[in-house]
Amino acid sequence: MRNRLLSVHWIWCGLVLVGLSPVGEGAAQERRAQEEYVGDTYCRTCHAKIYLAYRKTGHPYKLQKVNGGPPVFPPGTSPGVPAPPADKSWDDISYVIGGFGWQAVFLDREGFILTGKKDRQYNLANPSLGTEASWNGFRADDAPRLPYTCGACHTTGWVATGPNGLHQEGLPGIHGTWAAPGVTCEACHGAGGGHAKDPTRIKLTVEERCGDCHRRGEITSIDAADDLIVHQDQYEDLLASPHRYLRCTACHNPHRSVKYQKRGFKGTKKTCLVCHAKQAISIPTMSQFDCVTCHMPRVVRSAVSVERQFAGGTVPEGDIRGHIFRISTDPDWKLLTGDGKQVRKDIDGKAYLTVDYACMSCHPDKDRSWALKHASAIH
Repeated sequence: MRNRLLSVHWIWCGLVLVGLSPVGEGAAQERRAQEEYVGDTYCRTCHAKIYLAYRKTGHPYKLQKVNGGPPVFPPGTSPGVPAPPADKSWDDISYVIGGFGWQAVFLDREGFILTGKKDRQYNLANPSLGTEASWNGFRADDAPRLPYTCGACHTTGWVATGPNGLHQEGLPGIHGTWAAPGVTCEACHGAGGGHAKDPTRIKLTVEERCGDCHRRGEITSIDAADDLIVHQDQYEDLLASPHRYLRCTACHNPHRSVKYQKRGFKGTKKTCLVCHAKQAISIPTMSQFDCVTCHMPRVVRSAVSVERQFAGGTVPEGDIRGHIFRISTDPDWKLLTGDGKQVRKDIDGKAYLTVDYACMSCHPDKDRSWALKHASAIH
């Protein structure tokens, strides 16, 4: 009687159950070989150029082990995380979450995420907003610490096990195991064991999987707080925009960072102007600006935000650009719902930026009525 193998694949955002299928022992061995994670340095053997570029993105540093000292980032990228929380030493920290581009939080020696009212989240300096490096609290209502359950989007080969299952390195705060910390090649392309053994016959997936992790909860809603979109909602943004049918890779090189001039964004000429070549800018003084200046304002916050004043009001500016694109000149339209917890959508599921966010952070001497009157004249 042939064996029956339950084939389970853990990929970037969780469990995909392939199903029960009768297989022979030879086929079972081949399947196990394909499910073996080999590590990104193995990928480098044949894909050196891509490997070297991807190692300068934030993906492999989503979760980084530390050994009595600060996390390490490639030259020319993140300035790093110079110190642990004020009441801790590096010997008290096992892993750092993030630290590339925006902010970092910390796992203690037992693998729990440190939480509290202050000195729990380190924010990197942000030249675009003019903010210096700083500390603030993190999940204060969940103090003093939380179990680490975020591995589906922070690690490669994550298997959630819960509080009573296996724990990575035996750390009770980590409710799961992984093949590698950080989002490495195999997090997106699948376990590389079979491909490494037989690269001609066994191919890895190149299916775009950005939406598995660049989202928060249900894709039908875009979460917000403090008058800004909550980070990780890029995919929900895109689905509520005119570009909902475009792939992320139409504008982004997934192996390069959008930070530190690493050309992760392909540039206006290779993206916006491919489809909007005839969309001329009618106001000469605005021709110096890229499309993203107005159509992708910083309406998202990962770590920090600032308040921009304009005549008659203020508007927050976050540290990440949004992906809604469409700007409304309806004077009654609001970006967010009345409770401020979601981005507002019309009956067709479309979201709209308002002139407050698109215009006023650059025009402090003007008011909202001026922006509503002149916005449609730009094109």
